[in-house]
Amino acid sequence: MKKGSIGMALFTGLFVGIVVFLSEYLIPNTSLITSVIIAGLSALVGGLIGNKLFPNKS
Repeated sequence: MKKGSIGMALFTGLFVGIVVFLSEYLIPNTSLITSVIIAGLSALVGGLIGNKLFPNKS
């Protein structure tokens, strides 16, 4: 793995963890489908932000 992709992956995982934790804390009675959608969208957004912060060095 390249150095930039490791940073992006770590940032994405941390971002998803924080977003899922906050969504479960603020809205405790969500359905499973809603939780999966929130996690998927946060992974997409976190990946885009992580790619901008940690670009791949070729």
